[in-house]
Amino acid sequence: MKSMSELSHQFLKPALHKQAVCIDGTLGYGRDAGFFLEQGAKRVYAYEIQPNVLAAALDNLPDLRLHVLAKSHGQMGLDLGFLQEKVDAVIFNFGYDPHTLEGIATTTDSSLAAIQAAAALLRIKGRMALVFYPHPQGVQEKEAIFKWLEMQPYLETTYVCHPFKQNSPSLLCVEKRHKA
Repeated sequence: MKSMSELSHQFLKPALHKQAVCIDGTLGYGRDAGFFLEQGAKRVYAYEIQPNVLAAALDNLPDLRLHVLAKSHGQMGLDLGFLQEKVDAVIFNFGYDPHTLEGIATTTDSSLAAIQAAAALLRIKGRMALVFYPHPQGVQEKEAIFKWLEMQPYLETTYVCHPFKQNSPSLLCVEKRHKA
């Protein structure tokens, strides 16, 4: 059985091509950004707030197509709102890395701002994968994101979760169907 991360890559793959512009909203050690680069993306923008994690990701991904922003993904609208081209694919992994700084986790406000900015940046038929990992603030974060997405008729969604495990990762697949 595939992990939610693997399923997210499978969902995003049809949106990728040699001129693809992608966003990794939660870089971590670079697994998702690496996936975009391996698929031949033209440019990948990635967000990471932890300096040690960012340094490790850059060591793993020495690629000029990767543009890293050492700040919260909540700033995405300000940072990338200038893009002349639309974005093909976006990925987020919400939660925290249990191997790094304790207490560093995505938050409802910054994640919701990032999702809103990413949705505005997506091209029609562009895709966004949202992987949720359970953590104390995660329930609020997920509920706020779901509530906002429910009110966006131009975004089509599919939700994937384990039916028998309450505290397991889940995946929300989003595709932009038409302009807002």
